[in-house]
Parts: sequence; C-alpha cells; structure tokens
Amino acid sequence: MFSLLINKIRFHLICYFSKHICPSRFLLTSDEAKKNDFYEVHIYIPKATNEDISKIPENNRSALRIKCEFMPIKNGKRWGNILAGVKKSRDDVEWQPTLLSADFLKYSRIDVNLFFGLWDLREQKCSLLTLIRLYLLRKFRLIYIEILFYKLKNFINKHRVYRRIRTPLRSKFEIYEALMNSDDFLRKGTFRKSELSKLIFGNHYVGKFEIYQKVSQSLEWILDSCVEDKEIQKISANQDRDPLYKMKGNGIHYFTLTKEKLANAENNRVIQRQQVSLQRWMAFLTFLLVIGTFLTAVDKIDAAKAYLAPLLTYCNQALNYIGTIFT
Repeated sequence: MFSLLINKIRFHLICYFSKHICPSRFLLTSDEAKKNDFYEVHIYIPKATNEDISKIPENNRSALRIKCEFMPIKNGKRWGNILAGVKKSRDDVEWQPTLLSADFLKYSRIDVNLFFGLWDLREQKCSLLTLIRLYLLRKFRLIYIEILFYKLKNFINKHRVYRRIRTPLRSKFEIYEALMNSDDFLRKGTFRKSELSKLIFGNHYVGKFEIYQKVSQSLEWILDSCVEDKEIQKISANQDRDPLYKMKGNGIHYFTLTKEKLANAENNRVIQRQQVSLQRWMAFLTFLLVIGTFLTAVDKIDAAKAYLAPLLTYCNQALNYIGTIFT
C-alpha cells in the first residue's frame, strides 16, 4: 500500500514536469535562454516485469537491461494514470509516440534536468525526495536559494583550492595517497598528469598563472623522481604535454611502508599525548591531596588546642596553689 502511494506521488510529479516540459530545440547560449524555465525528463524502463524485479535485491537492479527510453510530451497526463510521450528502444532509429502506465514508474530510472535561465540542474536516478525537491525548486522559486548556495559553495571552493596550490608538493607520498583514494585510478591502473593534478589540487585554473606554473613544475619533478626510482612508468612519449603514467610494484611498496611508518608515528604521538595528559592529571590530583592533608592538619591543630586549653588552665591553677602554700 505504501509503495502504491509513493508511485502515485511520483506519477503526479512527472505530470507536473510534463506541463513545463522543454521545447524540442533550445540553446543555453542564445539570448532567449534567459527565459528558460522548464524540465527535461528521461524515463528508462527495465526489460522485466514488476513482479520479477521485486524479487531482485535492490543493489542488483541497476544491472537490469533497458527495454526503452520514454520522454513525456507537453501536458502528457491522460485519463487513468496514463502518460503520453515518445519512446525509443535500442533497435529504433526514431522516436515513436506511445502511452506509458504509471505502474511502469515503480522500478524505472528517472533522470530530470531543470533549466532555469542560463543555469541548469541535472539529476540522475531520482528518488522520490529528489523529485519533490525539483518540484519545489520551480513551484515556489526556491531555485534562487539553490543558485545562491551553489555560487557561495563555488566561491569557498575556489579560495580553498587557491590556498592549497600556494604550497607545492613536497613528497611522493602525497601523490600515491591521492591515487589510492581515486576510484578511477584503482579501476584503470593508469593516470595522466592533469588527472593527478585535479585529484590533489582540484580545479587549480582558478588561481594565478604563476602559481599554476609552480604547482605544475613541482608535480613534474616528483613524477620524474618516481620514474627514476622505478616506482612509476611513463607510458606515453616524453613529448606529450599530458603524459600517461602507470603505477609499478615499487610504488605500491613505497606507499605501503610509508603509510605504516606514518601510522606508527601517529600512534606514538597519541600515546605521548595520553601520557602527558595522565601526568597532568596526576600532578593535579597530588596538588589536591596536599591541600586536603594541610586542611586535615589544621583541623587537628584546632582540636589539639581545644583539648590542651583546659589542661593548661588546670596546671596554671595548680602552680598558683603550690606557690601560695610555700609562700
């Protein structure tokens, strides 16, 4: 029942998108692009029934073959939860008009592009929350807030990258660490200098040209050093401006040993900080113990004074009495 409700909401959202669907031809670079305010919807229908797909684990559904691609037309909603649009399968040469039932949306992949003026937002594999977000962005003009946050984030990232590239690379380990954190490199096993530069510094073109030269030169020196140490192999020719490199076993060995050394050094620093913290607590507790002992001694002195005062008075009286006898 809950899944039917979600699918119904998904259908009505796509119907809203179809009311503001993009024209067949448009250019973001034209003067008319400033008036853009529409959606572009792509629905990829899997080649299987809903019953069969429900038996497949959710993580494995992305491997399903696509039966066809569907795009709704302007005001595509029809009676009976039907969408009008055009479809195109792998064997088709041209788009063909067709109707799509809302039941097919349950396990279909939905990609939505929102065009607003010269700005566009592209979302793939949209969930229900993403579809609702795209609806709110246009319906209530929240897209202005989206653009503001995007520009603010972009401004912060540019300054972060600019500060980062002011300091050139100083070790090979920074290169290897960036590569080992890259899914693209782990999949291919090769990398280009431009790809490595982007991994380490981001889009460094936002900085000044002389800073870019310093960064590029420091990266090239370290790569040449890695090649001489037979840790990295240069595959493309030396004349290539963006050479292709391949990691070798020596490079993996160097990265593993260096990472272990850094981890051990960090563990030693943690132990030292814990020992220093423990010593400080011991000194603080010793100080409290000294104060407690002093206060206890003061209390005992006061008690002794209270006990000795009557005794001294009695002794004084006895001495006075003896003195009167002998005098």
